[in-house]
Amino acid sequence: MRVFLIDSHERHLALDQHAAPSGEYVEICHCCDMGVTLPSKPDPGKNYRCPRCGTVLVRAREYSFQTVGLVALSALILLFSALTQPFMTLEQYGVYNDMALYNVLTTLHLDWGGLLYVFMAVTLFMPLVVLLIAVTAGLFGIVPTLFTMKIFAFSHRYCMVDVFIMGVLISLIKLTSLANVSFHFGFYAAIVFSVMMTWVWMSFRPERLWNLLGHSHFYGAIAGKTGVDQHLVVCRTCGAQYRGSENGAVCPRCGRVNFYRNPAAVQKTCALLLSATILYLPSNLYPVMFTDLLGSNTGSNIIDGVVALWNMNSHFVALVILIASIFIPIFKILLLVFLVVNVKMREEKRQKRRLVQIYRLVELIGKWSMIDVFVVIIMSAVVRIGGLITINPGFAIVAFCSVVILTLISAEQFDSRMIWDKRGSCGQ
Repeated sequence: MRVFLIDSHERHLALDQHAAPSGEYVEICHCCDMGVTLPSKPDPGKNYRCPRCGTVLVRAREYSFQTVGLVALSALILLFSALTQPFMTLEQYGVYNDMALYNVLTTLHLDWGGLLYVFMAVTLFMPLVVLLIAVTAGLFGIVPTLFTMKIFAFSHRYCMVDVFIMGVLISLIKLTSLANVSFHFGFYAAIVFSVMMTWVWMSFRPERLWNLLGHSHFYGAIAGKTGVDQHLVVCRTCGAQYRGSENGAVCPRCGRVNFYRNPAAVQKTCALLLSATILYLPSNLYPVMFTDLLGSNTGSNIIDGVVALWNMNSHFVALVILIASIFIPIFKILLLVFLVVNVKMREEKRQKRRLVQIYRLVELIGKWSMIDVFVVIIMSAVVRIGGLITINPGFAIVAFCSVVILTLISAEQFDSRMIWDKRGSCGQ
């Protein structure tokens, strides 16, 4: 671990140290592979985008590391409170059931270990990694090790606190139809924590940490030419740009072996999409949860849940579940198939830019399908009023969770730079 003072303008200082004599430098766009000229001293109130695909290459002035560290520390305190303090109480027929967030862990541990590991990873461990590194870097000026930076980048990508809290709010609609619900301090702490965590997630991006080890651009790159034409490769882990090779070249900043294009990207994407499609049908046809009410056990699938919410006049929530759990997964699969087909075709520049926008949409909506997974997990942990009513997860929720994860990975394996390649180039 190296310690040094992190200035609030760390990005601009890094640019100055690596600036070209003309006051400008060239950076290879990680989305379309085009060399773009950027100012060494960018306007702090302006985003600089790639003129070819519209990707933001330099963001407007961001909050200082110290500010992010303070917010992250506050979020950690709230997370501890949310985990340890009473969350809510359910009352039905004079029987009370108190619930804390750690009850989710004890409930899933009994029969659903796989769901437990996924739940803990995306809602607890990964947010903890992001917050702890934000605190150590922001408040103590400690630069994480290379391994820690890789863990941070992975955790930042798959952190889903915002989706989990949305799942909690939707679960409340269902819970009010089953029992009387009262909230405690842990519930309010979790809501505030989710807001602060989302802010830290947006303000503390992996590229800010990587830039502490030196800026990403390659001195001598030429604007208006693609990276592959200049024999330059962009690291898919840290974004560094350096001399590439057909057989792969090791990144000097993070040590990853990178190629001009992600090897076998189309094949990997198609294989993952096929697996997701196979699991999509059972995830929607079979019960996602079972309700045991006074000894009568009834299973319900996703559509049953949407219909029940609609009949409760919770039309907005019903539409959210319908869109997130039914439409978005198949929508992502179809859009990725459409992108895979189009990378094999010559298209006009305008059409290519539209394809990039489609890919960004797929990345944006990807994780929100996890809402229904979290709803089932929360309902199973909360609704356990002995002898009266108990809710347990069904196999379909495991299949649905797998669909979401597979589509997320398939979108990551797809290389958006292939959209701009000519047919037959770069292995296409």
